[in-house]
Amino acid sequence: MKRAPNAAPAPGDLYKALFDFAPDAILVVDVAGRIRLNNAEAEHLLDAAPGELHGLPVERLIPMSSRRAHVPLREQFVAQKLRRPMGVGRTLRAIKLSGREFPVEISLAPTETSSGTEVIVTMRDVTDRLLARQKERELERAKALTRISQLALRERHFDAIGDQATQLAAPPLAADAVLLLRKAPGANTATCTSAAGPLAAQLLGFVVTDTEALLCGSILRSGAPALVGDVETSNIGICPDLINAGMRSLMLAAIGDRAEHHSVLVAASRTPHHFATDDIAFLEAIANIASNALQRAEVEDKLLMSQRLESLGQLTGGVAHDFNNLLTVISGNLQILEDMALPDPFAQRAIASAHRATRRGAELTSKLLAFSRRQTLLPAPIRVPELLSAFRDLLARTLGPNIEIVVTTDPELPLALADSGQLETALLNLAVNARDAMPTGGKLGIEASEVVLEGDGSDATDELRAGRYVRLSVSDTGTGMSRETLARAFEPFYTTKAVGKGSGLGLSMVYGFAKQSAGHVTAYSEMGVGTTINLFLPVAEGASGQRDASSRKAALAISGDEAILVVEDDPDVQAVAVRFLQSLGYRVFTAANRRTASARVRAHPDIALLFTDVVLQGDETGPRVAASLQKIKPDLRVLYASGYAKSALPLQLGLNDEIAFLRKPYSRDQLGQAVRKVLADQPDGKR
Repeated sequence: MKRAPNAAPAPGDLYKALFDFAPDAILVVDVAGRIRLNNAEAEHLLDAAPGELHGLPVERLIPMSSRRAHVPLREQFVAQKLRRPMGVGRTLRAIKLSGREFPVEISLAPTETSSGTEVIVTMRDVTDRLLARQKERELERAKALTRISQLALRERHFDAIGDQATQLAAPPLAADAVLLLRKAPGANTATCTSAAGPLAAQLLGFVVTDTEALLCGSILRSGAPALVGDVETSNIGICPDLINAGMRSLMLAAIGDRAEHHSVLVAASRTPHHFATDDIAFLEAIANIASNALQRAEVEDKLLMSQRLESLGQLTGGVAHDFNNLLTVISGNLQILEDMALPDPFAQRAIASAHRATRRGAELTSKLLAFSRRQTLLPAPIRVPELLSAFRDLLARTLGPNIEIVVTTDPELPLALADSGQLETALLNLAVNARDAMPTGGKLGIEASEVVLEGDGSDATDELRAGRYVRLSVSDTGTGMSRETLARAFEPFYTTKAVGKGSGLGLSMVYGFAKQSAGHVTAYSEMGVGTTINLFLPVAEGASGQRDASSRKAALAISGDEAILVVEDDPDVQAVAVRFLQSLGYRVFTAANRRTASARVRAHPDIALLFTDVVLQGDETGPRVAASLQKIKPDLRVLYASGYAKSALPLQLGLNDEIAFLRKPYSRDQLGQAVRKVLADQPDGKR
């Protein structure tokens, strides 16, 4: 019987056409697991020749790593007659007859046929989809890294960077929670300070009470990232809060600087093996950006503090210089009044009191100059153990019986190069500060040790050159300092003591002394724990520890009858110098500038010495005056005076260490000794 031309196709023909031309690969598998039927797309997808798939066990299409486990799963599936729609569950792997693995989505549909129970398997290659998804994920992660990098450049506060780090990391990782755990300073606990993801609200604020016993403690110690595929099969200590929240897979990456890691970035999922190696790389990249931002902020803070202290040093140095001029006038006139032998006892007491005030003023300017690194130092090799041994008795008397003093030194400690007197003063300042921080008593520790800085950026401080140093650490068990106080500890006049209890110059003097000695000073403090000040001094390489005998001062006669020219632009200071010199028997001429001084030398060729201030009014300087006068009288001796220390005189003045120099304020005897020494020296063409 012939079919009519426009008659509908038979159902069998229609189903066969749908089967043959379906865009997905279709297999029919019997209960024994053998392929009984397949369409052309299946042969194309699996690299099979026509008819080659027929009769093959379906396990031939399963990768070797999963093949053995597939048989009981298949048998269970057939027995229960379950359906599995396409795209449900995770992506599976199949293997072509050519041996190449590829990702697939599979749907399974058990059905009853005349041959019994059979399973219709539909397979779809999802390689292109996964590649597109991977590129999309990489783009999303690149955008997240760009945003956190931009934030790290703008933001100085780590808390803000940490908040954004969790918010930006959660979506690309598809994590149930991304957390920031911050370790408490000096403690064994950590707190979740920031959280993002579906479970963020549940986990924000939880506290890890014992970091050392858990995985996060190991991450903080080593700095290496970690990936936990399944918490339930792992023998690693995991935070109970994460386990209680149902987390199955974890990633952890440390945040911190070169010396210490203080935070952990945690990504968590309730799905086992949710994270892959590229996920941990992404999380570590975010942690590294946060760490770099933290280190940059610390370096900027150090630079700002250094610039701030340098500016304060310049200011205090200038103030001290001008104040020394005033003290020169005051102390000089007081000495003149003393010489007048006033009979009034009240006047004598007033003069003595004024003398004490000027001495205290001179000590104050000395501290200011110490901070500004413009004091005169006499560096020499120091045997630190011997110095501390002798210094301990002084400390015991000064600090009182309720302070326990512990001194620890190495007998083989190399010699330190510094001014021993200034070092003792610095140590005494640190000890007194420590005592004041322990009002009810405590322990003061002084430890001396050698440190070698390699200069590779891994050392404790970035403000020291590579080399050998003697480190003196002064520690107390006092109240400690807050972060705000610690940041300003070395500023002059900054103090937390009550009014009248301190000048605020103790630590600033130590800072200036350390810097001028080519060393450095650092401070570490914890509230309620105590404070440690580390003073670094360079090692005296190849020194014998004995001061050159030529540096010892000999007593000199202070009077004479030579002619001296005094060049000083401050009339009051000039008057004091003239009165002192005249009282010592010298003939004195005065000038305020180079022109007048030149006229004096031409008119009085017997002038033997020029006594001049280093810095004069305008562009005039003492060295220029001296150079001009020595063209007229080549053998003219020169004695300079200044409120600055000789070592701190501006380099542009063209002076060197061999000049004759007198520091203001000076006494009459000091001036007389300096004049006699200069006049007694052999001319060298430099004076």
